[in-house]
Amino acid sequence: GVPWITLNYIIAEVNYGGRVTDDKDVRLISFFLKRYVNEGLLTDGYKLSSLDTYYAPKEGSVEEVREMVQGFPLDDDPQVFGLHPNALITAQTNSANQFLGTVISVQPRSSSSGAGKSPNEIVYEMADDFSKRVPPRMKPKDAHADTYKKTPEGGIVSLGVFHSQELTRFNVLIDRVSNTLKTLGKAILGLVVMSAQLEDMFNSFVLQQVPPLWGEPISYPSLKPLNAWMTDFEERIAFMGSWLRQGPPASFWVSCFYFPQGFMTCSKQVHARKTKIPIDALSFFTQPTTLKDFKTATVPEDGVNVHGLFIQGCGWDFPSARMSESEKGILFVELPVIWMRVVVHKDFEQLCTREGLYTCPLYKTSMRKGTLSTTGHSTNFVAYFRLPSLVDDQGHWVRRGVAILCMLDD
Repeated sequence: GVPWITLNYIIAEVNYGGRVTDDKDVRLISFFLKRYVNEGLLTDGYKLSSLDTYYAPKEGSVEEVREMVQGFPLDDDPQVFGLHPNALITAQTNSANQFLGTVISVQPRSSSSGAGKSPNEIVYEMADDFSKRVPPRMKPKDAHADTYKKTPEGGIVSLGVFHSQELTRFNVLIDRVSNTLKTLGKAILGLVVMSAQLEDMFNSFVLQQVPPLWGEPISYPSLKPLNAWMTDFEERIAFMGSWLRQGPPASFWVSCFYFPQGFMTCSKQVHARKTKIPIDALSFFTQPTTLKDFKTATVPEDGVNVHGLFIQGCGWDFPSARMSESEKGILFVELPVIWMRVVVHKDFEQLCTREGLYTCPLYKTSMRKGTLSTTGHSTNFVAYFRLPSLVDDQGHWVRRGVAILCMLDD
């Protein structure tokens, strides 16, 4: 017989996979290939996708196969590749945004004669409004007793250390946003020199983009436009301030953090110190709950609750807390509160053998790509979440391109 397993491995893992460095992409190639390189291919009429148009050719000459292929539609349906029809909406939206971005970038910066406001007036008003919205710096002296609680050894609890590091980063960003807004306003009025950096900031405001002065590395990854970014910035500061003044919450907005991987490590460290189990022997097993409102969550005995995540490429069945097929036109679904349960490796491996469990990647942004930082972590990929689904075949969701996102682009 045909060595299908060997063929799949050589093509997916060696030939193509050997040129791919991202393990998520290698997994995608492998599951794509399994649909086309299997024993069903030798059966006449074997369907290559969920559509009736695409099927394996009958035994015959090369010319007959070519003639059959030429009868395929010129425009490929997303379902050909295992994607949901909603993927076409995403592709068209991205194309439209790219086109509009190009058109806007070549528009003149000076206003034409008329009754409308000039760019200077518009940007000055925006800078003045944003200045009033910038939250004050967070002060560690305002901390709740449990936020930086001391351990029996005299140190600060792991989550407290993590919060203090994040707080420092946010305070630096607050200072940058506040100072540059004031300076930009003065530059527009002619009170200070309009430097190259301020001019870039001015142009970004005109185009509703986040200025480079507020971008990485001083800020967190974000693809949001300017107004949405500012609102999101205020919400992040509000969450961090609430944690500071009221103590650790029952559910953490994991999307809020600069370094969510650090939050997960510190959460495991808390469990390791409590149980005296080495942190290297622990793993997170994610269990979605049925709670839509994170305010109703209670503190779990082990691990932490997280919320504020969005899933793309599928839907969510809230009563059963499982993945389901996407509804037409619904591109993203906000997930319920997820319990990140801490278990030892042996129990983790056993839990991962459950049927219908999908190993879902979690990304900070919808770019789904990043680079290795100096910490050895990706700048975009965070971790894998194990999500239960109504479909046993994990390859179905891999071909659907299902992933969890910390934030949306709008």
